[in-house]
Amino acid sequence: MISIIGSGRVGTSAAFDILRFRISDVVLVDVVENLAKGEALDMMQAAPAIEFDGKVVGTSDFSQIAGSDVVVLVAGGGRKPGMNRLDLMNENAKVVRSSVREVVRYAPDCKLMVVTNPVDIMTYVAYKESGFERNRVFGMGNILDAMRFRSYIAMELDVSREDVRALVIGEHGDSMVPLVEYASVTGIPITELLTKDQISRIIDQTRTSGADVIKLKGATTHAPGVVIAVMVDAVLRGRNRVMSVSTYLQGEYGFSDVSIGVPVVLGRNGVEKILQLKLKPDTHKQLEKSVSTTKDSIKLLQT
Repeated sequence: MISIIGSGRVGTSAAFDILRFRISDVVLVDVVENLAKGEALDMMQAAPAIEFDGKVVGTSDFSQIAGSDVVVLVAGGGRKPGMNRLDLMNENAKVVRSSVREVVRYAPDCKLMVVTNPVDIMTYVAYKESGFERNRVFGMGNILDAMRFRSYIAMELDVSREDVRALVIGEHGDSMVPLVEYASVTGIPITELLTKDQISRIIDQTRTSGADVIKLKGATTHAPGVVIAVMVDAVLRGRNRVMSVSTYLQGEYGFSDVSIGVPVVLGRNGVEKILQLKLKPDTHKQLEKSVSTTKDSIKLLQT
């Protein structure tokens, strides 16, 4: 069973994708009880069309998450136009801490996926608050960034997005690090297909893409929702997918006491393994800057 804490746009989009892909039953939890109940009822009425025969429950009662294999934490305020993810930090940290206490109480054996922004800092907060093993607490961010990176590469080359493979590491934010040296189209390095100017433009588009959507329509919804479903699928079905998630580092890449996006094997136990790639010196410097930005923000967390 999957539980999603937070029934706003992203939480409900993720819930519906999980149902649509027939991954699991879903419990939607929100402090606004009628909101969660209404969303669950709406999805259940759509269930015949997507041929889903499982359960979707909406509630404000955290005890309903008991027995969850994965708990997805989406609760908290979202970015508004002109606001960056760090502006949300202390407000959302309070929500994350209180929600994690309920998760520890009712679903102590779950894997905890953090989506609340700024996701790297909130993953750090959730890990510290929960007391869980670090493999069981991870954040969504860089997978979404990588999807955007892949999309822009495909658009520039006029090729199928399906054939583009890419990774993004570091902060899910302005200091993210798209890994140009590991991006390819059916195995062909993008450096063989694109000019430096084209690649620079694609990187800029990737870094601003979330803010671009927020400016146009107020919030990102569909892309983060489907990414959550993909991650849940990897854990629940033990698929051992290779993807970049925010995870607590203990010396990997030379960094410790920070949650940041790095490539991992994501499977039944959560983060099964952290993959340590050989990075070019300039790329490692970019990652170091991203880690420094995140650590500076962690220092400003209010307790």
